[in-house]
Amino acid sequence: MKVMPVKSSHRTADDLVLRAADALRAGKLVGLPTETVFGIAVSMTQASGIQALKDALGVQGHPAWVIHVPSADCVAKFVSHVPPLARRLIRRLWPGPVSIQLPVDHSDVERLTRRVGRQTTAEAMVDGCLTLRCTEIEITRDIINSVGEPVTIVGATANQRVDAAEDLPDSLSRQLSAIVAGPAPRYKSLSTLVRITGHHLAVLREGAIAERVIRRLEDMVIVFVCSGNTCRSPMAAGLAAQILSGKLHIPVDELPNQHVLVRSAGVHAASGMPAAPEAVKVVGEMGADIHKHRSMPLTDDLLRRADMIYTMTQAHRDEIIAHAPLLSEKTFTLDPDGDIEDPIGKGEQVYRRTAQRLEKLIRYRLAELEL
Repeated sequence: MKVMPVKSSHRTADDLVLRAADALRAGKLVGLPTETVFGIAVSMTQASGIQALKDALGVQGHPAWVIHVPSADCVAKFVSHVPPLARRLIRRLWPGPVSIQLPVDHSDVERLTRRVGRQTTAEAMVDGCLTLRCTEIEITRDIINSVGEPVTIVGATANQRVDAAEDLPDSLSRQLSAIVAGPAPRYKSLSTLVRITGHHLAVLREGAIAERVIRRLEDMVIVFVCSGNTCRSPMAAGLAAQILSGKLHIPVDELPNQHVLVRSAGVHAASGMPAAPEAVKVVGEMGADIHKHRSMPLTDDLLRRADMIYTMTQAHRDEIIAHAPLLSEKTFTLDPDGDIEDPIGKGEQVYRRTAQRLEKLIRYRLAELEL
């Protein structure tokens, strides 16, 4: 048994990655850490390695190999058509303890078959899906990336949990070409397993990440922000919902069922105020209904959940970023060229011009989004 502890030296870490990757490419078994269990890895291109893994762990029947990828960008190498819902969850949950099953088409199957062979491809398929995962453990991701071939990692034993290299049974460790000792697992459960088909998500196994957390992360959340949340931002939200319903060919009230939420709030808003009558009227003329709107202040929870935040002015954006600098990457002025002034108290015609400007800008912004 050759234990390779993770060192702080860059050279040592680089050597470790190369040696472990070389072993995997040669069809050898390598012990690797993940954030849930200590696992055994093998290159899926090596039939001898796959058989050695089965023999070492007593794997029989349909193994349902989980393909481990070094980054989210690598998903496209296995699945041609990744639904927007899957892209959202991958962006939010990877690297992390979530395995995701995605449907594959004939070309995906043929492409994988050319790389790993027909039998291993069949063993990786579950109901027309492939299962992929991207671990939090950086050294493991680096090794997989260096291998340059599909890699699967399975738990070190079937009947008891193995958290660390030193917990490996001697009979198993003797069959490994190398063992990379890493940090202890962060989680005491297996990875959560989800299947995504189109707009539908099923939690097949609740593990390290609870289903309620997964469900909360399903939605695409678009937030419009102004000051008092009675004029500009509710107008924008109403128009955006109307535009999205047309784009998705569903009624506005069906948007949440497609995991699309449009919200509005105010940086200085009181709670429960109706939209200005002029705002209700002018967007109503354009097909949007905001008569049930009630104002709400902008909250940290809404900011965290939002995928995109569009403010009416630069001052609104500055206030958000000053409060939470990390939000800068998803917070933008709705108009990249200037502020949208508050129409309050300026008459119906000003509201109408504001609504027309909002609609034009919203169409421009929504065209940038993957829904």
